[in-house]
Amino acid sequence: MATTATNHWKLGLFVLLAVVALLGALFWLGARRFHRESFAAVSYFDESVQGLDVGSPVKFRGVTVGTVAEITIAPDRRHVQVTSNIYLDALVRLGLRTRAPRSDEEFIDPRVRVQLASAGITGVRFIQTDFFDPERYPPPRLPFEPPWNYVPSAPSTLKNVEEAAVETINRLPMLADRAKDTLADMRKTLGSIDRLAASLQAEDGSFNRALQELRAAAARVDKAIDEAKLGATTASMRDASASVGLAAAGVGEAREELQASLVALREALESVRTLADSLERDPSALLRGPRTDGAVPVKGR
Repeated sequence: MATTATNHWKLGLFVLLAVVALLGALFWLGARRFHRESFAAVSYFDESVQGLDVGSPVKFRGVTVGTVAEITIAPDRRHVQVTSNIYLDALVRLGLRTRAPRSDEEFIDPRVRVQLASAGITGVRFIQTDFFDPERYPPPRLPFEPPWNYVPSAPSTLKNVEEAAVETINRLPMLADRAKDTLADMRKTLGSIDRLAASLQAEDGSFNRALQELRAAAARVDKAIDEAKLGATTASMRDASASVGLAAAGVGEAREELQASLVALREALESVRTLADSLERDPSALLRGPRTDGAVPVKGR
């Protein structure tokens, strides 16, 4: 019986020591976290912070560097003021700072921005810190003077989506009106095309009449050229001129009077050949009539 009581006492003592050790570890961890060196950073958000609570983490590219200490309304009654405790040892470990900032120096890098982010599909919000392009994300204009430990914010991805959706919804009526106007213009254009096609297909239409007149004019020109027989006339004149030249050379020594007559005839035939060459180069001269440069027209054979 005494052995059993001794075993119960030892077991009770072991459980008690285990509980004390667990409480001591929890107290030590809590005290270490409570005395963790940190500094405050203030940010202002022009959007809803639903899901962000005191104690929510502040992360730099996914690494926790602080926690949210206070959430309240800014002096302009529009922005939401969020104060965070940033752990100095976390920044030192990441190589972002070597000591706590002072009010007489630059608080943060000008490229640093804070942004609301959501953890997965649970909707729990936290503050994401990262480097942003200052030209694309300039510090927001505030209607009050921010404190020295101010960190500018950037719109969250959810806010950008919401703004784009609202803008699209607001523009739907205008887009619908433009679509109606475009459809009306298309109907007018199609009607004009149908009327033009019907006019072109009509037998007594202006287009068909113009085609018929062009065909008739082309037929008249072909007939005039065929009647003129410019090619045959030119060849005949050249052959006659050559024959006369040979005859004049053969009888030149016989009689001077005949030679003079033949020379005159040759000159006349040369003029005729010149006219034939001109008509061959420009057959339209036959249709235009007499030239305006003073040349005398030659009658046909």
